[in-house]
Amino acid sequence: MAKSTWKYTLREIIIVIIGISIAFSMNKCAENVKDNKLKTQYLTNLKSDVEADKIQLQKNIEAIDKKLMTCSKIIPVLNSEKDQDMQLMYNIFDIVKYENFSPKSITYKTLINSGDLKLIENFKLKTTIQQHYSNYDEMADVYVRHTSLIKDYLGNYLVNYSDYDLIPQGKGPFLDEIKLKNIVRALLTTFNDKKAATKLGIESCDILIAEIEANLN
Repeated sequence: MAKSTWKYTLREIIIVIIGISIAFSMNKCAENVKDNKLKTQYLTNLKSDVEADKIQLQKNIEAIDKKLMTCSKIIPVLNSEKDQDMQLMYNIFDIVKYENFSPKSITYKTLINSGDLKLIENFKLKTTIQQHYSNYDEMADVYVRHTSLIKDYLGNYLVNYSDYDLIPQGKGPFLDEIKLKNIVRALLTTFNDKKAATKLGIESCDILIAEIEANLN
């Protein structure tokens, strides 16, 4: 009788263990399905963000190219025998406007801050994502240097070295043409740096988009 009870108890224990194992496996499977859906949603949103960033960067390239052409028109006129005209003033005020870039990084920040980056098990994809947003940081530094030159030098010049009362007299308002010419030449350099950084940003977008697509398919 005792032997029979022992066998019955052992069988019950085995049944319980098997039941727990099955339940655990089912929960684990459900968690994996949930994690895969969440990862797919993250990657889909991230791809959409980067595609939007790429469009903005391409627009910035177009705007920068126009500013480079404008600078090339301004430089020969300044400190030359040519008189200042309204077109020169329009060109100067045109290059004062600068292109910003604010990446759509909410999805990436959510990935990092929530700890959900661990859902992306593919090492290459994970490092590509991190490298891409690191590239954005480097590009932002170039944009800031360019903007600072406009604000600190060209902006200061337009306030302190220009006499706008000369305009009604048919004269140009810029008083120190050598100084202005040097500022525009410096801007020409930062425009080229900005263009190069923006091109690298676009290339980085293409690389990340391709990597995401490869992991979504």
